[in-house]
Amino acid sequence: MKKFISVILMAALALSLFAACGKTDDAPKGADLSGETVEALVNKIYESKMPEFALMTMPVDLADAEMVAWQTGVSDPALLKEAVISESMMGSQAYSLVMVRVNDAAKAEEVAQMMLDNIDPVKWICVQADDIDAAIYGDLVLFVMIDSQFGLPAADFIGAFKTIAGGALDKELSK
Repeated sequence: MKKFISVILMAALALSLFAACGKTDDAPKGADLSGETVEALVNKIYESKMPEFALMTMPVDLADAEMVAWQTGVSDPALLKEAVISESMMGSQAYSLVMVRVNDAAKAEEVAQMMLDNIDPVKWICVQADDIDAAIYGDLVLFVMIDSQFGLPAADFIGAFKTIAGGALDKELSK
């Protein structure tokens, strides 16, 4: 009887060793942000990173191609599903945060690059943003530019977005 129990225990031990060698999915899972509006996501970013000046956040009218190009840097509004811009209420503070949701996630990097290339860091009178970053998560693109004199790096906003995205972004870009 002792031999029989020993054989069964050895078999159970061997099976548990094989089970431990099975494939596991340890890859971090990102957050599902598909049900969130870009405005709600910007508000979440501001819960952890907020400039010390008054802000105005408003949706971008995708039917106005000229305004889309000016505010988002995207030349073709058909690439976008929704967009929001958040800027200082005082024109003499160089700060702009733009978040867009693209219609096709495969175009997100192209849109991010357009934003980096086309949003004017000197669009304010007498001031200029010199810290410019962008990030991609799925179909979302976040663009941030700020004057470094404020002591709040654009990377901090990207970090807040990364936290909201569950700790992983698809790509981070800088100008």
